[in-house]
Amino acid sequence: MGYFYFDESIHERAGFILGAYVYSPDDLSPSVYAQIQAVGLRPGIDEFKSSTKMDKDPQQQLLRDKIRELLWNAGAKVGLVVIPLQERSRLGEEALRGLEKIIRVNELRGERAHQVFFDEGIFFKDGPKIVNELKLNDCCDFHFKQNSRLLGGLQIADMVAHTMSVMLLETLGIVNKEVRIGRDEGYRNNFDVNLGFVLWASIRHHLFTMDRIAVVDDQIPSFMVDTGSYAVHIADSCSSSLRDAVEKRFGECHLGCIH
Repeated sequence: MGYFYFDESIHERAGFILGAYVYSPDDLSPSVYAQIQAVGLRPGIDEFKSSTKMDKDPQQQLLRDKIRELLWNAGAKVGLVVIPLQERSRLGEEALRGLEKIIRVNELRGERAHQVFFDEGIFFKDGPKIVNELKLNDCCDFHFKQNSRLLGGLQIADMVAHTMSVMLLETLGIVNKEVRIGRDEGYRNNFDVNLGFVLWASIRHHLFTMDRIAVVDDQIPSFMVDTGSYAVHIADSCSSSLRDAVEKRFGECHLGCIH
């Protein structure tokens, strides 16, 4: 049994919605509450929200960093669902299709049912019907319309959805922002890099992927692994340009050293 948390990030000017699943063998909510309290906020009342203006809220900045650390320390895995903006009413349906893919391809069916939580903003037009069609009832217990203030795991899904959306926006050429890294990250000097690179470095090890690194013909390990087949669900209604961008950004992942 595991815990799935799902939230979305909506981008009107880019014409897409990206939803993120965060999966963990353990309930992540208590750990999120502990981090909220650690930065001086109130669990159940205050929460991390990616839509907050971070430059004007140092507590939210600190909480964001704490939640990123929590994602790493918990050994959580991440999957994503992408749909066109105009298909927002079908987000729940496509999220269920993405969940079925993640469970099937990663062989996550077990003796006990997974607990699956969706943020209250996720639309489900034909949820029960799709659940039955995909035969998810035998491996999942569903919890719809959950309040993220009261369910901490959803706040991690919020952070992940926003992070991967920025990466996709950069691939689409809509965002082009640089940030400074350097000595704090182990480099000799400070220098500017694309924001997408920094975000990718923080999320790449968490994407669902194959269990082993492939070996090429000359027996040299290839650190490029297939993540698209394990972690990514793209709605059929996505345009070819959006589909290509998603596959380019998330279809493969380099797991070797990036320094």
